[in-house]
Amino acid sequence: MKGEKAADASTKIHGSSKMSDFFRHGSVEERRAVYHMAASAAIEEQREVIRSAKPGEILTVKPR
Repeated sequence: MKGEKAADASTKIHGSSKMSDFFRHGSVEERRAVYHMAASAAIEEQREVIRSAKPGEILTVKPR
């Protein structure tokens, strides 16, 4: 029946990744440090892009 199929689908157990476990159980300080590190890396990457661009040229980004 329809109700039985829906109930079976909702009881499946999905494993979690190490990263999701970290963010679920890590301390606030640890999570803050990870966010800060990721933000710093992104900012530094943007600075490198800006430094590499020459004045007057149009910057094109290659798809990864």
